[in-house]
Amino acid sequence: MRRALFRRPSPALVIACLALGVVLGGTSYATVTQVPRGSVGTPQLKNRAVTTPKLANNSVTSAKIRNGTLVQADFARGQLRAGPAGPAGPAGPAGPPGLSGLERNETTGPSNSTTAKTTFLACPEGKRLVGGGARLSNSTLPVGIIASFPDNDNIWRATAREMAATAASWSLTVYTVCANAS
Repeated sequence: MRRALFRRPSPALVIACLALGVVLGGTSYATVTQVPRGSVGTPQLKNRAVTTPKLANNSVTSAKIRNGTLVQADFARGQLRAGPAGPAGPAGPAGPPGLSGLERNETTGPSNSTTAKTTFLACPEGKRLVGGGARLSNSTLPVGIIASFPDNDNIWRATAREMAATAASWSLTVYTVCANAS
């Protein structure tokens, strides 16, 4: 088996390596320790070099912000007080006429045990239908509303039917919501 021969470095190589280490290390050490406080400022920093993650918490205070440099977008909603109200602007054009004379009417059909019932109600003369509906008088019975709708521009119609035969009396009420409309 052969032994690997390692030669000792020459004294010149050892001195050259030590000199290189001293030169590089000394320069780095001098750079870090010899930079005076406050000597690095805006001219020495690259654009966008200082980012939010690099800032310590609460390091930027109001004393460090130049007056007049913040805009409304820099504040959370509700942090800025509203200024005084400005003068009223010119009036816009009149809107279309709305509803007036709103009234609710209702009618109830006969109370008996008929299997199916239909009831309707028209708005008073001069008024238009704007809504309506129906309800049953005895909700514990097996009776259900199968239709409730505007029959035309002025009449609401509803139909109810027994889902299972019953001898008990029940009634169907229809109501309308009517108004003057232009």
